Formats: sequence, structure tokens, C-alpha cells
Amino acid sequence: VTVGVFLALYIIAYGQMQAFTPQLVLGPLKQSPPNKWTEVLWGYLNCIPPLMLGVVVLAAPAFQNLESNVPEMLAAMITLIAFFALMFAVNSSIHSYLVVRYADGNKVAQSVGFYYMANAGGRLMGTLVSGALYSYVDPENATNGIGACFLAGAASSLLATLITYNIRDNAVGLKCRSMTCVQEQTSEDTTAPTHTPTPPTAKPDVTKPAPANSMPLQHISYA
Repeated sequence: VTVGVFLALYIIAYGQMQAFTPQLVLGPLKQSPPNKWTEVLWGYLNCIPPLMLGVVVLAAPAFQNLESNVPEMLAAMITLIAFFALMFAVNSSIHSYLVVRYADGNKVAQSVGFYYMANAGGRLMGTLVSGALYSYVDPENATNGIGACFLAGAASSLLATLITYNIRDNAVGLKCRSMTCVQEQTSEDTTAPTHTPTPPTAKPDVTKPAPANSMPLQHISYA
């Protein structure tokens, strides 16, 4: 029952935060509509909760002495997991918008399908990798395996953030209220000529006969 209640509250908080991200987060920060740099910022912030979870689980004395510190362990885990839920909900809201924005006009459904397919594949790989880490990192102390899972999650989030830099969307920049974090970049017109065109020459006066030495070859008679 306790686990079911916790999962229900997690899903409710996550869903509500995802729905109200434009009004509660992006709008006040002047980051709406989001772009590439918005996701880069929140991608880095998304690395913080799993990193903190990994460090706490691996280094905190409460997690190394498992006999009498269960309430402290639960308090730390629940607090940091709730923090992760809120942070990841913001990222998920940004993802959902950018997938549609960057999709081709006639391939929106295909892009959204690939997005959810990538989500499912990531969850599958996460389940397999976290199971292996939990089982084999430290068979004598399971909490060390849990800490390794959190650190692997932080590394995966960091990798996803670094990949985001490859998106070609640098025009708008990034703001945090009145502070400019990334300056707007105006793209130059690459089709413009790189040299100064020469002025057109004067057209010859066709009403005057051309000199004899400038007559076309086919008009010269050899008879």
C-alpha cells in the first residue's frame, strides 16, 4: 500500500508539473516558447537530482549503516526523488514542444512516434543497465548498487544534454528573466556575393555601322 501511494503521488505531481511548466516556469523566466538553449539549461539542471542521490547513497553514513537509519534513508530518498520528479517534468514538457517544433510539416506524427519509441527504448536500456549495476557493483551492500544506478542516470542525462548542442537553433538565444544567458545570433546570408560586382558597361549604339575591322567573321567576303 505504501509503495502504491508513493507511486500515485509521484505520477500526480509529475503530471501536474509537466502541464503547468509553461505558466509556472518558462513564462516567468521569459523562456517561452522554449528552444535549443532552454533544453540545454534544463538538461544540465536535470543532472543535479540523480547526482545528489548517488552521492548521498554512496557517502551518507545513514546508507552505510543499515540497522537503525531506515527513517533517515527514506526521508533523503523521498525528498530527492520528488526533486527529480519536478525537474524532469520541466524537461519532459520542453521535449514535447520541441519534438513538434522541429518536425517537418508533413511528418509530425512520424517524429512524435520516434520520440515515444526512443522513450520506450531508453526505459528498456535503463532497466537492464540499472539491474546489472544493482546486482554486480557490490553484492554485499545493495545500497552501493543503488548509488551506482543514480550516478549512471546522471551520466545519461549529461550525455543527452551534450547531444542537444548539435541542434541548429541558435537564433533566439536564452534569457533568465532580465538576464541574457546566451546572446541572440543573427544568421548571415550565405548566398550574398563575396565580391563587389563591376558596373555594367555601356551598350554599343546599334544604329551606327561597325568599323570594318570589327565586322563578324561570317560577314567578311573573300571573293
